[in-house]
Amino acid sequence: MNPLPRILGMALFVVLAVLTALLAAPAWRAPRADPTTARNPAAAPASPHDPAAPAASPRAARLAPLPLQTALALALTGTVLAGLLLFSLAYRPAQPTDSKSPFRHARSEIDALAKLAQSSVAQGTELTRERDVRRRAEEDALLKEHLLTRSLEEKVRLGRDLHDGIIQSLYAVGLTLEAARGALRADPAEADRKLEQCRTLLNKSIREARAYITGLAPESLRRAGFARALDTLLAELRTGRAAEFEVEVDDDATALLSPEQSLEALQIAREAVSNALRHGGASRVKLRVHQGDREVCLLVQDNGTGFDASGGRDGGHGLGNMRARAASVGATLRVTSQPGEGTRVVATLPVAQPAAV
Repeated sequence: MNPLPRILGMALFVVLAVLTALLAAPAWRAPRADPTTARNPAAAPASPHDPAAPAASPRAARLAPLPLQTALALALTGTVLAGLLLFSLAYRPAQPTDSKSPFRHARSEIDALAKLAQSSVAQGTELTRERDVRRRAEEDALLKEHLLTRSLEEKVRLGRDLHDGIIQSLYAVGLTLEAARGALRADPAEADRKLEQCRTLLNKSIREARAYITGLAPESLRRAGFARALDTLLAELRTGRAAEFEVEVDDDATALLSPEQSLEALQIAREAVSNALRHGGASRVKLRVHQGDREVCLLVQDNGTGFDASGGRDGGHGLGNMRARAASVGATLRVTSQPGEGTRVVATLPVAQPAAV
């Protein structure tokens, strides 16, 4: 409770009490009327209007309009009212907002703030946990997507390898068997030699299949070298065909290629030569590998029947596989062909270092 009203009431009571005492004192000390004066009017004090009477002072003249008894009555009334005010303040019932402890309200506010802080911390912890769970879920989804994409890429790569590798080898076996069948009656010894070649080619295809399964194809190419691997490839593809090959390989240029670039370039050359023999019926094939400013170029050109390069071949995957292989190592592939004018395939592979001057 605010103590100021009590203090002000007490001060008012004291002031009125003192004023009452000061006013009451002259009234008790005022002289009574002299009986002799009452009996002898001559002895009475002169009238104020008597010219012989002494003049009254100005202060007395100002106090004359207020009787002393009236002032005393007002002072007593104020004193009684002040006392009643003090009594009402002293015995006023406590208000609901009053508190015996001045810190109880502050303590309740502090408790409320503490509960709010605990709730905020709990909510923050829950949000952090949910964010971590969501982040782990997103990471798992990205990992699964990456694994799925990688699996699809491996499937596509395996399909290209099978098409450009084993299938071409099996096709060469088929051509050799046809040649052996034609020589079976005319020259049995030649037929037997071609059958032996077929057995050799089949064993080689089995080894290639195992190499693809175990992922050793790039390592085999690195051990054999690009030029030697290309000669082996051409010897396999020319079996059963009377075709001439003009090969020019710059060893310095092939040394600039990475193992992945060497493997893809070899597969592009195999596909281009196989298409020239199988589909174009070419009798002469030119194959060249040389270096440019910051690139290595692979050229395969034949004198076959050619085709419409803008439409491709129906049902075939050769051109698409060559473009995919070139794109996988950052190379560009250009195929130029017209019906009756042969085919020209150029693969340009970027290298990290410039060619030596």
